[in-house]
Amino acid sequence: MKADINTIARECGVSKATVSRVFTGRASVSTPVKERILKIARELNYAPQQVAAREVIAIIVESLDKIGYYDVFRNILLTNLVGEIVRAGFLVNIIEARDIDKILDSYTKTAVILLNDVEALKHKEKLSNMTIPLIAVGNMLDNCHCICSDYYGEIALAVDYLVKNGHSKISIVLDNADIRAGRERRCGYVETMKKHGLSPMASYDYHPEKQSLIELIAIMIQDSPTATIICGESISNEAVYALNLLGVKVPEDLSVISFEKQKSSRWFFPPHTTIDQNVLKIVMESMILIKKIIAARLKEKIHKRLSCSLVIRNSVKNMNIK
Repeated sequence: MKADINTIARECGVSKATVSRVFTGRASVSTPVKERILKIARELNYAPQQVAAREVIAIIVESLDKIGYYDVFRNILLTNLVGEIVRAGFLVNIIEARDIDKILDSYTKTAVILLNDVEALKHKEKLSNMTIPLIAVGNMLDNCHCICSDYYGEIALAVDYLVKNGHSKISIVLDNADIRAGRERRCGYVETMKKHGLSPMASYDYHPEKQSLIELIAIMIQDSPTATIICGESISNEAVYALNLLGVKVPEDLSVISFEKQKSSRWFFPPHTTIDQNVLKIVMESMILIKKIIAARLKEKIHKRLSCSLVIRNSVKNMNIK
């Protein structure tokens, strides 16, 4: 017979309320007690009553505090993923990475990882100990199914468009230069500039703990680019403010390509030409993968990089027109 909460409490020598707190996270439980409860729960194949009857998809985030303003792209991914998972009839369990050990394989069918490679490295041991299939969404991680944007290709697309419009002195501002997405975007920028016979400009990497975005853009402007690519969604609003504060007119003084934010980009003045990472496509491909995993129809790891597109608006000046 399957274990219930009374069995777990009795085996661990704690109250039912303590067992409940471990799985709901509504109050803190000491680490030794939590680890014992989780260990016994796994051994006895226990699944909390409220989720035992339905299939659960876990979504692993680094910190709920970081979801929102500080990481707009992953916030958009999370919101859309939750909506599609619920619409498909599954339950969702959002887990902070520090609590990965709360995920019980007995009722969780797969875990979606919304961590960048630096964050994932911090939790490498816990992730490697998981026996359920893992799906990295928005990133490429080892030992996972992966669905993400073509970071290299999206920047190459933007550089090609700027060169087509007569720009040769093109800069790039990176909001996360130290993670895989940032490294691949920088590579796409450098190699596409060289493909056109142009010299890449200095590296403008945004580290908010070191300097403000206004200071970084002021430094960039001193190098006199005619166009810039601002990555990614989290800093576009602040970049618009910085350019206005510095008296830079777009596109007369500086052409700008930023990253698409559906509720903002079209309302900038002027409306921004953007790189659209197509969140909906990423989410729908992820849902296809989740359903295949649950149906046990996958025999090998799936790695997909999805192409992006440019949304053409009014923030790029055609330098070919005199």
